[in-house]
Amino acid sequence: MQFPFFIARRYVFSKHSLNFITIITSISIIGIAIGVAALIIVMSVFNGFRQLQEKFLVGFDPHVRISAAQGTWIGNADSLLAQVKTLPGVHAASPIVAGKVVGVRSKSMQAFLLQGVDHANIGTVSGIENSVVTGVFALEERDGIARVILGIGLADKLRVFTGDTLALVAPPAIEQAIAQSSLPALTHAVVSGLFQTNVKEYDALQAYTSVETARRLFGAPVHGALYIDVRSSDIAQSEALQQEITTKFSGLRAETWYDLHRDLYNVMRFERMAAFIVLTLIIFIAVFNVFASLTMTVAEKRAEIGVLKAMGASPGVITRIFFGESLIIGVVGTLLGVALGVGLSLGQAHYGWFSLDTSRYIVPALPISLQADDVIFVSAVALILAPLAGIYPARKAARVRAARALMNKG
Repeated sequence: MQFPFFIARRYVFSKHSLNFITIITSISIIGIAIGVAALIIVMSVFNGFRQLQEKFLVGFDPHVRISAAQGTWIGNADSLLAQVKTLPGVHAASPIVAGKVVGVRSKSMQAFLLQGVDHANIGTVSGIENSVVTGVFALEERDGIARVILGIGLADKLRVFTGDTLALVAPPAIEQAIAQSSLPALTHAVVSGLFQTNVKEYDALQAYTSVETARRLFGAPVHGALYIDVRSSDIAQSEALQQEITTKFSGLRAETWYDLHRDLYNVMRFERMAAFIVLTLIIFIAVFNVFASLTMTVAEKRAEIGVLKAMGASPGVITRIFFGESLIIGVVGTLLGVALGVGLSLGQAHYGWFSLDTSRYIVPALPISLQADDVIFVSAVALILAPLAGIYPARKAARVRAARALMNKG
């Protein structure tokens, strides 16, 4: 194998001449390197955005959410909560009563999702308590008046601030008003604080109040809940915990944090796949150049092939020479691409070369996360495609007849 590899290396790194074939070979190596580097960088950027999204979403959403498989309410939420907390791997759990309400303030009106939470336990299953930017995280009723915490975007739509009073109208009040042909009953609540998560769907469409207030607004059972939020000791065990809850408690549905945002992650996965397919075309073009350069090399080296065969080289040796040439091109191009892609990715991760305007974005630099699996997968694709391009030229070279090649040389 050393002899074919030696000849193949001399063909690739020829020092005696600079011709069209050597130029195409160089372009092939550069093309593979650029394709590999581009794929590594782009996939790392997608990983960075995915991890950033997960950081925000998982920071405020539970690892597992339990809801009733049939009907709206979990009637025995309090007793179920105590049982869930005893399961292995459960770090914390809290009942949630939620529903759509309409907030009215002066001439402003806005529909949003109001979540009734247990003030004492919500901090263990959600990071919303740490996201209050003004006011305090106080949800318990005071002097018979409810208190709410609004997302900063929602507060802007309603034109309210900390200390203002907001009127809430829930669906049961609207239904009762229609049945009695009267105005719906209003529940007044004081805005005790505003939160900001930097997630638009939270900041602009969500608010929090006490679980007692929410039960009264939505007509929930005294000990009922819409769902129970669970945070596990390790997020990686969410699916295992989901299976255990579903198996142990009949009549309940358990969803992981991934299930709650499945559409978003499917879109992100599709975008990542589309980017991979498009950028792989760069490698395909470079591989086609490998095919072209090897085909022309076989035509140019017919006399040398004839000499090698006259000296006793078998067709198998000739095949390995040109196949080895394609392999060398693939390996060199892949190594250069990996070095370039990994270097730029690590540089961006550590030094933030591509910075972002913090007045418009929530991160100071383009997020990036380099993963070994991506590097290995991209390298494998390049190392498979490049040698494949050399199969036909190598077989064509093996079929060259020594006598005819030497006669043409003469």
